[in-house]
Amino acid sequence: MARVLYGWAANMAGLLLADLLQLVTYNGRFLTLAAAALAFGIVNVLIRPVITVLSLPAIVLTFGLFIFVINALMLWLTDIVVPNFEVFTFWRTIGAAVVVGLTNFVLHGILKDITREDKRAA
Repeated sequence: MARVLYGWAANMAGLLLADLLQLVTYNGRFLTLAAAALAFGIVNVLIRPVITVLSLPAIVLTFGLFIFVINALMLWLTDIVVPNFEVFTFWRTIGAAVVVGLTNFVLHGILKDITREDKRAA
């Protein structure tokens, strides 16, 4: 359960940072940000694996850079599902996907160390 909450918090932080960089917008409402982070997580769990498998040739041909396009597609799907959450142009959505991906990478690394320390203390 903690892992799900950490993932949700990491998505929220990534989307907040993308908003601060004006790559996406959630109209300044915390509830919209929380819903977008939740929807983004659900889209990533349910749809992203299928899209990733189907686009393996493109991922291999671009040496993995097509993953950013897949992440941008997941943000676009989140935009469709969550009202008042918007992504803009293609390149800004790609930028938002990079920001959210890097934020998740960093925060999951930090949170992984924290949870590992909690397990050692128990």
